Amino acid sequence: MGKILVIAEKPSAGADMAKVLGCNQKGAGYMEGEKYIVTWSVGHLVGLKYPEEHNEKYKTWNLEDLPFDFDIKDSLKVLPGTQSQFSVIKKLIQRSDVDSIINAGDAGREGYLIQEWIYRLAGNRKLKKVLWSSSLTEEALKKAFSDLKHPEDFRLLLEEAEARALGDYCMGINYSRALTLTLGKQHNVKLKYGRCQTPLLHLIVARDEEIENFVSRPYCNILLQYEKGFSGVLLAEKKKPADIFDPEEEKGLLAKLREDMMPAVIKEYESTDKKQTAPALLNLAELQKQMGSSYGYEPGETLEIAQSLYEKHKVLSYPRTDSRALSMDVYREIKEHIRSCSWGEFKRYVESIDMDNIQTDKKYFNDLKVTDHHALIPTIHSDMQAAYEQMSDRERNVFTAVLRSFLAIFYSAYEYQVTEVIAEKCGYRFYSKGMVITHLGYKEVFALDEEDDDADKEDKLLPILQIGEALVVEEVEVVSKKTNPPARYTVSSIVVLMEKNRIGTSATRSEIIKKLMDQQAAYIQLNKGKYASTQLGREYIAALPETLKDVQLTQKFEKRLQEISEGKLSKEAFLKQLKQEEEEMIRYLKTCNIEVKQVFKSDSNKDAAKCPKCGKPIRENQKAYGCTGYQAGCDFVIWKAIAGKNITESMVKQLLTKGETGKLKGFKKKDGSGTYEAALQLKDGKVVFKRG
Repeated sequence: MGKILVIAEKPSAGADMAKVLGCNQKGAGYMEGEKYIVTWSVGHLVGLKYPEEHNEKYKTWNLEDLPFDFDIKDSLKVLPGTQSQFSVIKKLIQRSDVDSIINAGDAGREGYLIQEWIYRLAGNRKLKKVLWSSSLTEEALKKAFSDLKHPEDFRLLLEEAEARALGDYCMGINYSRALTLTLGKQHNVKLKYGRCQTPLLHLIVARDEEIENFVSRPYCNILLQYEKGFSGVLLAEKKKPADIFDPEEEKGLLAKLREDMMPAVIKEYESTDKKQTAPALLNLAELQKQMGSSYGYEPGETLEIAQSLYEKHKVLSYPRTDSRALSMDVYREIKEHIRSCSWGEFKRYVESIDMDNIQTDKKYFNDLKVTDHHALIPTIHSDMQAAYEQMSDRERNVFTAVLRSFLAIFYSAYEYQVTEVIAEKCGYRFYSKGMVITHLGYKEVFALDEEDDDADKEDKLLPILQIGEALVVEEVEVVSKKTNPPARYTVSSIVVLMEKNRIGTSATRSEIIKKLMDQQAAYIQLNKGKYASTQLGREYIAALPETLKDVQLTQKFEKRLQEISEGKLSKEAFLKQLKQEEEEMIRYLKTCNIEVKQVFKSDSNKDAAKCPKCGKPIRENQKAYGCTGYQAGCDFVIWKAIAGKNITESMVKQLLTKGETGKLKGFKKKDGSGTYEAALQLKDGKVVFKRG
């Protein structure tokens, strides 16, 4: 009997699998044992060719060539820098003593596609099985290797993954070229299109414009301060406070209420006992929102940290998950997960859990709510405390959030009593609300540091009252307020926005944001934790046809992908429909007269600063001042930070007009020992120091 080749997605995962399978003999790019050979990719080894890799004539961008539509059989290529490891895998697949292969890539849509494209390009014809594991601990891997899956179980997942990859590739390539050759042609602006990133940019631009066009209006609320130590706010309807914008109306109401010496009379009084169970478990999106809100981590940072907890420390289940529930398979081993958390500050929380009475609450254990992977939870780990002590502060912050979320679901409900009062005076109704905690429940795990419920925000304890009781009014108070513009999107709220509009997945959202912030042509920028559109981003969105920037585009795309995963739509039909839409849009773009003309601090090429190497206009982006001729091969750039010193616009203008600046202070020495002064000079199309 021949050997079994196991192909992991990353070297670290491969090392874990080699240990479990007893592969101790080191080879070049693989580990070998008596029965198994373990090798690995380095993430994406195989991708799709650019048009010019199909035919050199496509190096020149031409509208008449669009839309491109290449057969997948001819489109796969080994990605730059990965040829050596691809060759290792290909040779191992073709070894005569290898009988079968185990796809041990990351257990998800993208991970499965990465592996299948490698096998396809390597010419594999051997039997395959699939390892599907949400954890890289020794225990989890042993279990997964004893329960290998069949590729047929993932046929529709592969169809969906390939449809997404090909669809995004076609839309990105075809629309980027078409838009550059039409909207950006006159001013030589290279425009980038993305099926997810462009609608997101549209939403950010719309929010920015809403903020800038916002006109604040003053208004007030009127409160009655009662002798019994609480207040009531004037109602407009139901339980909504009356916002009074008219000063004359405010004046009249105050006079009427202050002149009437009669008490207010209670018309409604209700005291209700309420319960709140622990929130659903965290998925990656919820974790990214929490970390953005609590620590200012960008979505990509949180994903990177979670990936480290999964791969390096092996304390976290598979991070790229959209599910907030656990499968019944996990329930059967849940006590082991809980016991792994019994150490340090968390030990007392574990000791409070009734291990003999863990319920299968469908809010937390539900196979129907689990997609590729279950929610984020701590793994079964033999020494989690040791792993925790080796973590960085950022890793501890992220892991602690997951750990608390997990332990909280085994606690009783948080209970509180809400008291609501409506009193009447002069024919007007005034509303009061108070609350008191009666049982801390799961909030013990969070130490009341959440804000999931309005009840948490109430800090008033109302007295026991009766309907018809009189409330003596001590004072009629005016609370002056003003309307505020909507907030800019933050590192936390942008995840909420993308989730709401089905833009990307929790695993891809950080990359979508990163592309919009590309230094070569930044459409958005991040300043003090808030995203804002650049001038280029606004001009681009203003010029784009509505169809290409509408968030409905990506929602419709995702709906079709879901139909593929459900077997209701074929990949071929999906791609055919997409091509028809591209053809129609490109015909329309040829007739457009709108232009995008964002150049360096200027509205025309005539006044724009010129590149000293090729003479084309210079354009500012988030990190640099660069030549607009980079599409034609010009690499001229002046970075906004050089040796730790910020380079201002006036310095850049000096460089471009005079060839050098005066002496500048504040450049930082490489060894960190201090600063020095120097002039900057243009020499052979590069910025260099001119000292002395």
